Amino acid sequence: MQFQHLLARHASRRRCRHAGAGRCRGGTLGPIVPPGSGPIIVFALLTEASIGQLFVASVGPAALTILFYFLTVMIYVRVAPDSAPQTREREPGELKETARRCIPVGVLVFAVMGGLYFGIFTDTESAAVGAFGAFLFAAWRGKLGDGAFWSVMAETTATTAMIYGLIFGAQIFSFFVGVSTLTQTATSYVAGLAWPPLAVMALVLAGYLLLGSLMEAFAVMVITVPIVTPLVLSLGYDLVWWGIIMLIVVEVGMIHPPLGLNVFVLKSILPDVRLGTIYKGVIPFCAMDLLKLILMVLFPAITLWLPSTMLH
Repeated sequence: MQFQHLLARHASRRRCRHAGAGRCRGGTLGPIVPPGSGPIIVFALLTEASIGQLFVASVGPAALTILFYFLTVMIYVRVAPDSAPQTREREPGELKETARRCIPVGVLVFAVMGGLYFGIFTDTESAAVGAFGAFLFAAWRGKLGDGAFWSVMAETTATTAMIYGLIFGAQIFSFFVGVSTLTQTATSYVAGLAWPPLAVMALVLAGYLLLGSLMEAFAVMVITVPIVTPLVLSLGYDLVWWGIIMLIVVEVGMIHPPLGLNVFVLKSILPDVRLGTIYKGVIPFCAMDLLKLILMVLFPAITLWLPSTMLH
């Protein structure tokens, strides 16, 4: 009995590690999947890039990310079968009911992204369409009762105020960076090194991985975008491509050892799971993320092909 108890506890820990790793990595997937990416909007405001092109450009990397995560989970479960919960018999009509509940989300995503892609809406108009559509679906499902509407309005107002605070601070910081000629100095210094653009980009991405493990994505963007973006553009890279690459590398840093803020957040939610156990669980996802990042750097078409086909 003691031996069976130890085996059960070991299997439970492995399942917690795998589930925790999935939750930890899933927390960084949201900002990559359009159209609800706040960091992309902040980047667009800081660099005056097209929000619509950035949203459409994120579709390819987001699909690649989801595919790689599926592969990671499949391989992990095959190597360690007891890391996943036991399968159960599917109830009749369960899949159909789940798909039916996803229809409103699919309609909203298609309305916003389709309007941007086919040139039907501007960036601001697509945001209004998404917000109005979400309001209609919430009212149709009866989710606005018991003060829920006013609670949502209060949270939205608080979030908007916070974002405006970030924007004001970022614009002030960007102005002083321009006055100090820091970007010109950095660009001249890198040009004097005579390094290949790919080598410089590898160094920049390594720095972002480190920053992403220490700071939140918004903070990293506000601090580094005014300095690093002119340098990247001077190497001949595309602004839209760089916006998506920077977002992804910062989000990877959120779970990347030796730190990773999301790992510590998950540890606070699962206090019974050791920190080292969570790190072991996220390592396969980190490996897939780094592979994805390499592919996106070597093949920019993953990011830029879809925006190049947009109708304006």
